[in-house]
Amino acid sequence: MTRLGQMLVDDGIEKGKAQENEDMCSLIRKLLDSNRIDDLKKATEDKTYCLKLKEEFNI
Repeated sequence: MTRLGQMLVDDGIEKGKAQENEDMCSLIRKLLDSNRIDDLKKATEDKTYCLKLKEEFNI
């Protein structure tokens, strides 16, 4: 891969990580606002459940 290509890939990865971080913060905020602490705890242990919650909140 060319140096430019690698730079583009690296940039895409960083943007993806930043978006995932924003999405998780949004999910946490919505769960806390809804007083759904047990769901928040479960989401940290179960990736499938976390994805289900993201779908529920349209994140």
